[in-house]
Amino acid sequence: MLRTLPRPSLRVAAVLLSANLFASVSVSPARANDSAAELDAGGLVLVKDRDIGLVREDLRIGLERITVRYVFRNRSASPRTVRVAFPLPPIDGAELSFSAQDLPDESSANFVGFTVAVDGIPLTPQLEERAFLGDREVGDLLRKHAIPLNPMRRDDLAKALAKLSRPARAELVAAKLIPEAAEMGEGLWRSEAKFHWDQTFPPGRDLVVEHVYRPVNGSLLIGESDLKDQAFRARYCLDDAGAAGLRRIIAAAGAKPVDAGGGPNAVVRAVVVPYIVTTARNWAGTIGTFALTVDKGHPKTLVSLCRNGLVKTGPTTFAFTVTDFVPDADLRVLYVSPDAEALGIR
Repeated sequence: MLRTLPRPSLRVAAVLLSANLFASVSVSPARANDSAAELDAGGLVLVKDRDIGLVREDLRIGLERITVRYVFRNRSASPRTVRVAFPLPPIDGAELSFSAQDLPDESSANFVGFTVAVDGIPLTPQLEERAFLGDREVGDLLRKHAIPLNPMRRDDLAKALAKLSRPARAELVAAKLIPEAAEMGEGLWRSEAKFHWDQTFPPGRDLVVEHVYRPVNGSLLIGESDLKDQAFRARYCLDDAGAAGLRRIIAAAGAKPVDAGGGPNAVVRAVVVPYIVTTARNWAGTIGTFALTVDKGHPKTLVSLCRNGLVKTGPTTFAFTVTDFVPDADLRVLYVSPDAEALGIR
């Protein structure tokens, strides 16, 4: 099930982006037909610094790729070196191990394929992985038994558990990290990870930092009952026009035979792409220019998000630009289509 989030700020207005626009994408937001919760990630984070300002942020959100280009300026007269971090979404094994959620790359600790470049030169950041059961850190115990700290690296976890000796398994069961039943292969801990590096900002000039990653999208089915749910509509800022657009898609699905996904209780596929933008408050002052581009991937896909002022800029793209921007809410982009493949669902 999707997690319940606070109602969007009243200063953030609704927009439904339809139009006749499509390009193919390829993601796998879910392993099954069930809903899968999106996992939040976003921009770079650092300890608040009064001298380093964010002159410009260009954010592009798509179903399978998020790219961000920052232009920073050190307004002081001397170099400033600070620690910059990119937190990965936390993974709660007790909630997600048997969910419909898949990670973009379960074979790697860098499961979102994060890359970063500074002034056009690729940089290799450090990756810090930690694991917790409640407030108790359990990473050392997992490393002792060669267990991956991310409990959703399912194949690697299964192989590691299969190699455990009986005493090792008993130790992990006693620590409440795995179920007592050997056939239950989930990890019950929570993993937290972040990329980080020390970055020097030269005085009096711009520094460009660019990063790319694959979002951990959510997936869900939307029916008529959802459009009557005010909490659901508020979550994605679906106004009356937006709800009417979705009703047309649902009605078209309902016109199909029941064995083809139609009928009176017809539903349509949707994918949610999250992005945390409020971390930009850590930079000095406002964001000089914030430019958002949303790419819906296919002309017939509908997109809804809580952001006013988006304009169509291409067959599948919409843009929003504002100056002196103070992020007031994180983004959740809802993509809806009668064609599952258009959403990357196979």
